[in-house]
Amino acid sequence: MKCIIADAGPIISLCKIGRLNLLMQLFKPCYITQAVYNEVVAGNDIAVDCLKSAVDFIQVIIESPHPVAPDLVTILDDGEATSITLALNKGNCALLIDEAQGRHIAKQLKIPIIGLAGLLVLAKEKQLINAVMPLLVDIRRNDYWLSDKLLQGIAKKAKEKWEDK
Repeated sequence: MKCIIADAGPIISLCKIGRLNLLMQLFKPCYITQAVYNEVVAGNDIAVDCLKSAVDFIQVIIESPHPVAPDLVTILDDGEATSITLALNKGNCALLIDEAQGRHIAKQLKIPIIGLAGLLVLAKEKQLINAVMPLLVDIRRNDYWLSDKLLQGIAKKAKEKWEDK
């Protein structure tokens, strides 16, 4: 996949650790929906200016699908529903999403998905970062929920050590 559509959670986390650039280095173009943009800029943290800057410099493109699949809106938040719908419309984009129900639905719809941890593993494989686990620990410290089981699996995949501390 060359292009990616990102949900709010991973965007916020990448901004908080100063690594949104990884998204643009790995995928071109990078899309978000207006609903995702609104969700991120409604916050009161570093992610607001980070995303606004990426959009201003056309590193991230806002594109919203019309119409949004009505059945998705009833079970997902607007950002996830619009992101999945945009991925269906675009056809050749991966979806960056971590929310469990959204991932499940995207898989059912045969949309290629990647999570934040998988994105960091890919960045290491492409030699854009030296290590995955320190970034994931930093992301976790910034209130992004990552299970111990996930971190153990990613450490193994990234060929790194991680111990719950």
